[in-house]
Amino acid sequence: MGDTRNRILAEAARQIAARGYARFTMASVRTALRLSSGSMFHAFASKPALAAAVYVEGMADYQRAAIAAIAASRDPGSALRAWIAAHLGWIEDHRELARYLFSTPPDEVMAEAARPLAEHNRRFYTALESLFAQATAGGLMAPLPRPVAQALCIGPAHEYGRQWTAGHAAVSPRRVTGAFQDAALAALAATIPPRVARRKPKEVRA
Repeated sequence: MGDTRNRILAEAARQIAARGYARFTMASVRTALRLSSGSMFHAFASKPALAAAVYVEGMADYQRAAIAAIAASRDPGSALRAWIAAHLGWIEDHRELARYLFSTPPDEVMAEAARPLAEHNRRFYTALESLFAQATAGGLMAPLPRPVAQALCIGPAHEYGRQWTAGHAAVSPRRVTGAFQDAALAALAATIPPRVARRKPKEVRA
């Protein structure tokens, strides 16, 4: 059953990326894989359920790669760089799936995805909060809410990935990783307020 489910997810991801959600159908996936209707609907009860599973599995796979890269790093600065490299590398390796994740799925799909996605996000955000706490303690950034730090750190790389998957950028994500790593660390460093210079005591004239 696990192998059948994975085959269905892979084919559905391919078709959604190629055709869009509106033109993708359960029947087209079933036909491509030569499955019976019973096997298909035993795995996924509806089109929204299948599209939601593709979305959730894609996000979970990306998050696992990001968390692993962060955990393998020796210090906060290296971890931030590793996260950005993992982010762009995952996008390059999963271009069609990333294009779907960058889209805005219909409400019916997101309703199906909400519960399982929330659990994956909880683990991911916990890892990021720990990373940003370490980066703050290491003097790499000021204390910031996780969403703000996340946007500063990964936002530009994320946008470039979106442009690349849509065909609006020619250079592959991995080739520009260094530029986005440097920009992210600079953006976080810019949140540290400048030290207030101590005022020199006024000279007393005789």
